[in-house]
Amino acid sequence: MTITVVGDEGQNMAAFDQYSDELAKAGITIEKVGTTFTGLYDRLKTDFVSGASDSDLVLFYPSYLGDFAGNGYLEPLDDYMEKEPASIWSPKLDQVQRAYQEVYLKWDGETYALPYDGDVLNMYYRKDLFNNDEEQAAFEEEYGRELTPPETWDEWLEVAEFFTREEGDTLAGETLDSPFYGTATYGARGFSYAWFLARFASTGGIYFDEEMNPQINSEAAVESLQNMVDVLPYSPPDVLGYGYEELKNTFLDGEVAMVIQWSDVGKKTADPEVSEIVGKAGFGLVPGTEMDGEVNHRAPMPVGRVLAVPEASENKEAAYWVAKFLSLDKSQTTVGANWSGQDPYREAHFSDLSEYPFEDEEVAQAWADATMANLSNGFPDLNIPGAAEYNDILDLAVNKALSGQLEPKAALDEAAQEWEAINQRLGVDNQKQFWDQALSGYRDAGLLE
Repeated sequence: MTITVVGDEGQNMAAFDQYSDELAKAGITIEKVGTTFTGLYDRLKTDFVSGASDSDLVLFYPSYLGDFAGNGYLEPLDDYMEKEPASIWSPKLDQVQRAYQEVYLKWDGETYALPYDGDVLNMYYRKDLFNNDEEQAAFEEEYGRELTPPETWDEWLEVAEFFTREEGDTLAGETLDSPFYGTATYGARGFSYAWFLARFASTGGIYFDEEMNPQINSEAAVESLQNMVDVLPYSPPDVLGYGYEELKNTFLDGEVAMVIQWSDVGKKTADPEVSEIVGKAGFGLVPGTEMDGEVNHRAPMPVGRVLAVPEASENKEAAYWVAKFLSLDKSQTTVGANWSGQDPYREAHFSDLSEYPFEDEEVAQAWADATMANLSNGFPDLNIPGAAEYNDILDLAVNKALSGQLEPKAALDEAAQEWEAINQRLGVDNQKQFWDQALSGYRDAGLLE
């Protein structure tokens, strides 16, 4: 039979082609329907609301789970997972990292999705530059402290300023033939909100209080967005157009000293076909905020991907099996490969590093350790009904501040007012109930106290 899958096109759909021969042996042909990175929600929501049954498997970001499962658009998967024999049907979710188990896959006590891509942000930096004697001496003379990968967002700002150089300047003893920048950020519309959340969450910030009042325009939130704005002079001039690809490439091409990026970028630093900095990349915790004498680190978990079966599908059992095949059977190879954009989500993805393209085992272990450390400090995407709209409004506010259209406070005040309007439209009591569920899930996953 033919299984039609809808998801964002590009490297994250590549597995369906990569394993097409094996799927064909099971009697399954895959028909892919691709959308843009930022257009996925609208496409799926339109299909679901219309009752369309032309998709059998959907690949989406888990922040949409509350919306899709809560509105009855998805088939519960628990019965399929318990079918016998387990070797054919069980996705072995007990081997999935706890943070992803609780936040990515479940809604109201039932499982509606299987994991496919476990996203968390990492810090990447040029360890060759940080370890350079000349650069270390110059930094200590200018800032009065040792040059180290930034622990806090204030240090991030200082290091970004320090490493920003003009054409003709010297960097690590070499004369530059083009400008070099301290950092870059995700500046394009779509997911720039996550780079704001990295700062805001580390102050102890959260989306709403327990009464469903938006917290995204608090004093700490405004200071967090201001820090993001303040770093722009030390970024490439076209950084407001940077999405995933541009941000990845500017680091891999050796144009910046450090970035915050998804964990899959780490394996790409080791591939000489795409990386100019093989062996020069360091990996670390996303910077945090000092609170009560300790630095609080929070690493956002934006995007990610899960596989789910629409309630209207006419091929549910076969579609579930395809999801299980990709989520478990082929995940080790897929997550390790540079042809995919997938990030680790199973315990084995962190303990068995043989499929990754790193030639140096110590480098591979350093990347895996950093990714796991950031995941242990993970900050989940909002995943209640309306999450796509809440996130888009926040993202627009971040973009307005980055572009100078509004001051950070004005931008976040505007976003908070619009969040209040969503609450009213969807029903404050309903949203509060969903938010309580989400908080419980975050706590069960160990992401909130």
